[in-house]
Amino acid sequence: MAVIKPEILLVGTFHMSMNPEMVNDQQQEIQEIIVSLKEFKPTKIAVEKSFLLEEELDRKFKAFKNKTLTPTYDEVEQVAFRLAHELELPTVYPIDEIVDMSSPTLNEVFEWAKEHQPALFKEIMEVQKGLKSMENNETIKTILHYVNDPNYSTELQRIYMKLARVGDRQHQVGVQWLKQWHHRDLAIAANISRIAGKGDRILVLIGGDHLHLLQQFLTDSGDFNVRSVQPYLPQ
Repeated sequence: MAVIKPEILLVGTFHMSMNPEMVNDQQQEIQEIIVSLKEFKPTKIAVEKSFLLEEELDRKFKAFKNKTLTPTYDEVEQVAFRLAHELELPTVYPIDEIVDMSSPTLNEVFEWAKEHQPALFKEIMEVQKGLKSMENNETIKTILHYVNDPNYSTELQRIYMKLARVGDRQHQVGVQWLKQWHHRDLAIAANISRIAGKGDRILVLIGGDHLHLLQQFLTDSGDFNVRSVQPYLPQ
């Protein structure tokens, strides 16, 4: 008898606190996104918050359901809370990992490349320029479309792999930063795995930068069916 694997839908997003005006002006778009994501019929919703915030998250979600919470400019409250409430789910699951990303910082990696490896720095900037050309920040819907475009994710991963070359044999500057990044994404994948039960359909609302590695880690495990988000994004 075939084993029915849990299904996972990775939904890449941007951090809405960076554009509160857009959130205010595009409430109808947010509702359209929620209607589309409901088509996945998730049994659980996971969000980019640490387990250290679990009690606060539960308290806020309860207040949201009781209509005593005005959602802040946060994708968890704007999207995940609404979606979970409409689906009558009891909670949302925090699956982020707190990792010290300061040894080195990403800015220090770029500064090293700029000073010591100008040719590599130029390569990285060229790929970044290509990424910028794919971006469309007109509406929340268009942002979700490019963030979740596999081509965008692939180009973003190219930057990370070029960052691995920053430094030298004695100073693995880029590799040290990437170790921190991989640590975080591997822990997130493990946390998603821990909440998955038989027959679950887990929707994961996560920053778009994490999509490539999470897709890889969850697929490589062989324990899940990782679904494409494209059919569940509003046109």
